[in-house]
Amino acid sequence: MELKECLEFCKICKNRHVDFKTGLVCSLTNNKPEFENNCINFLKDEKEAERVLKLKLDAAGNSRSQNGSLNPKKNINYGVFLTVAGILVLLFISLLFGAILTFGGISFFIRGKQQEKVLAENNKLNEKINENVT
Repeated sequence: MELKECLEFCKICKNRHVDFKTGLVCSLTNNKPEFENNCINFLKDEKEAERVLKLKLDAAGNSRSQNGSLNPKKNINYGVFLTVAGILVLLFISLLFGAILTFGGISFFIRGKQQEKVLAENNKLNEKINENVT
């Protein structure tokens, strides 16, 4: 495993410690992670894991969709609705308002898709963690 992959485990481990010279280290060894597939000292910090996932979901998308939901399905559905509504308004009522709705819808759709990717990565990490436990 590369250091980046190892640090994904360390970020949500109860044994993590931040050394201002080195960065994130193990509080048991005071070193950067050196494990290959799993860490025998890994203890999942559920609150931190939830916080990190929420931050990743919140950061997905662009600034236009930042007030959206943390639920990717809601963002995708909202994005599709706004895009269709924007196109209809664009064709029948107002060019400017239709364009604004359409681009807003597209940005929410993109946010939802990126959140789905974040959730998929989080599921892979949880699978690796579960392999460590068993």
